[in-house]
Amino acid sequence: MKINSYVRIIVALISLILLSGCWDIKEIDKRNFPLIIGISKENKEEYKVSLHIPTSEKGGKMSRTVSQKGTNVSSILGQLRTNIEDAVYYKQVRLIIIQNKLANDKEDLSELIKFLMKSKELPSIALIAITEENIEKMFSNINGKHFSHTTSIIDYFYKGADWAPEISTTRIWEVYRSLFSYTKDIAIPVVNSGKDTILNYEGAAILKNGKITEKINPSENQFVILFKNHNANGIIENLGNASIMVTNSSLKIKPSMLTSEPIVSSNLSLKIDILERKEGVTNDQIQSKLEKQFKKQFYDMLDKAQKNKTDIFGFGQHFRNQIPFHELKNWREEYYPNLKVNFQVHVIIE
Repeated sequence: MKINSYVRIIVALISLILLSGCWDIKEIDKRNFPLIIGISKENKEEYKVSLHIPTSEKGGKMSRTVSQKGTNVSSILGQLRTNIEDAVYYKQVRLIIIQNKLANDKEDLSELIKFLMKSKELPSIALIAITEENIEKMFSNINGKHFSHTTSIIDYFYKGADWAPEISTTRIWEVYRSLFSYTKDIAIPVVNSGKDTILNYEGAAILKNGKITEKINPSENQFVILFKNHNANGIIENLGNASIMVTNSSLKIKPSMLTSEPIVSSNLSLKIDILERKEGVTNDQIQSKLEKQFKKQFYDMLDKAQKNKTDIFGFGQHFRNQIPFHELKNWREEYYPNLKVNFQVHVIIE
């Protein structure tokens, strides 16, 4: 009997040792997983951080907004974790929305991007967007839509291939990399609340070394995405006497240097479907009009970008092997304004 008692005691002690590693486990229904974080600056010294947190009410289709103010973002995230009733897990954040007043301040924005990138709590693959309105109002508008659900904003940016070719998706690590790039600037999507939709896409803000230099409309941003992904599928163009949709595309870029002057030969091939046309309009007229329209849009954008010394198409990336490394820092000031681009468009009607 004594031996059996000793065995039971030993088994109980071993069980206690094995179970001790789980004493601080937090059940998943006792955790909060913010999907979106909104960041604004209330005044010169004070930041405001708002969390968009899905809840389990009404079949998991609702979210709530929790906001806190403080002198820096990291301390506010800590305060929110302390004050919210359940554990807060920031690793699932999918989108950071920055209010434009903060985004337009180069120093504040650069510091924020560096923090977001270096933070071990936030994923560097989270998307970044800029808004021109109050972030709490934006979150409230989302919750007020009867058709919205917890991932509506995330779904907005990931409609799938060819469904929204003008919408940029820019991640934290890409913006961080652009802060130090000599040869590439980056576009960050700008969104506001929609009257009948979750969001309205307003275009993109062009970021050059942490400073917003210009804003481009959705149509212009299609070109930026085209040169980034070499894909124009899904673009719809109104030609006046007809409208078309691009069903397939390819873009070939060939860089070269001629006595220190950069030259790019760019050939864009488009396969299109004609959605509608006015009576009497021929295929040749549509092809010619589309080629001229694309070329005009491109050269108008390039001319404006060169005057701003902002390489929105990322042409500098193609010359990194042709310009000495110590000269790359002069790309925007010395090489880019003299860049010549021969942009050719070839249209095939399917």
